[in-house]
Amino acid sequence: MKYKVEDALEKILDYRGKTPKKSNNGIPVISAKCIKNGRIDYSSCYFISSGEYGKFMTRGFPRKGDIILTTEAPLGNVAKLNREDIGVAQRVLTLRGKAGVLDNDYLLYFLKSGEGQNLLKSRESGTTVTGIKQSEFRKLEIDLPPISIQKRMVKILLLLDQKIDINTRINKNL
Repeated sequence: MKYKVEDALEKILDYRGKTPKKSNNGIPVISAKCIKNGRIDYSSCYFISSGEYGKFMTRGFPRKGDIILTTEAPLGNVAKLNREDIGVAQRVLTLRGKAGVLDNDYLLYFLKSGEGQNLLKSRESGTTVTGIKQSEFRKLEIDLPPISIQKRMVKILLLLDQKIDINTRINKNL
């Protein structure tokens, strides 16, 4: 069934236009530079104090399992949050699928796919640095199978990813 992304999502957190006061330690903040190859590099994060976190995160708090998408510099990098005590910077959307409609892991794999990347690029704008506005992202149309099929597909893809990770570790040891 075809959905506009905004109709398949429970939550879109966007902190565009907000910059928190940085700290030497505290709560990590994910920026676009932290998201690479489907993973979050927490060592690239900057920090904000607990007090600043409460003042800054007024639009909502990310949850473990949410999907993070870079909107520019570069557009289209995605990863899944594996913790909750996190801030989200500008140029990053936090996405949460609507229960019974869109599985977060399915969303992750879709956005990483060629089709997902092409959809994002079809709505990008800009010349020097290209990106996608939240209003344009919301309009993306995606074809979603029933949630039970999404979950079965994800199960297979997760098993394949685990196997790839194991093989990569084995190769590094060799």
